[in-house]
Amino acid sequence: LNEMQSKFSGKGLTVLGVTDEGAADTEKWIEEKGAKYAYAYDKGGKLARHFGVRGIPHAVLIHASGTVVWKGHPGELQEGKISSSLQGTFSKPLWEWSPAAKGVKSALLKRAYKSALDQAAKLGEADGGPEILAAIQGMVSSRAAALKASFEKGDFLGAQGGAQAMQKEFAGLPEADAASKMIADIAADKNAQTVMKGQQKIAKIRAGENGKQKEIVASIDSLRKIRKEYPGTYVEQEADDLIAQLNERTKDGKDM
Repeated sequence: LNEMQSKFSGKGLTVLGVTDEGAADTEKWIEEKGAKYAYAYDKGGKLARHFGVRGIPHAVLIHASGTVVWKGHPGELQEGKISSSLQGTFSKPLWEWSPAAKGVKSALLKRAYKSALDQAAKLGEADGGPEILAAIQGMVSSRAAALKASFEKGDFLGAQGGAQAMQKEFAGLPEADAASKMIADIAADKNAQTVMKGQQKIAKIRAGENGKQKEIVASIDSLRKIRKEYPGTYVEQEADDLIAQLNERTKDGKDM
């Protein structure tokens, strides 16, 4: 992680280490290893379960749009994958921006993208205006592309949630109109409504603790029944992915 932090410093990559260990052990390890990246605590391992962590170390690469673009062992993460995922990122973290960009930063934190774009357009080159403007434009276009991809692959629940967020956050931008149309299209599509019911069933299972062996086995059994109800849909794919994640937890035969 130190190497990634150093190599991509100033290029838009933020490295964050996460642990479920206590502060005393973590602080000692940080000092001994000379870690130079940010770190956080995941008490109870909720974040690890959310990302389907199957072993340690485990890395997750998240695009500026909020989309997970890669996950696995950090040693297998290629630099090219990182470089190709930096669209819509900022070379400097927000706390290092010029005071003149205060309004842009405030708008971004509120997810008011139209305001952020308008204010960024007024910034001069000395305050990083052109770079900030391009990054925000890239963020907007990436979110729109990710939303379209979700819809086209049949992830209607994800598309609906993404469109609802974009409808609010991109108010005043053409992308907000496209999001509104997608919401209407999903609402009018009986097949999409059926698929979403299956996705909601899977979401409920995913949100469960699934910590004990009997809970995991019961969840896998439920998922297999659900996938049979929705053959050839995105529900089937989601069920298979979650089954694979849960099967990994049963390999050592111990409760999580």
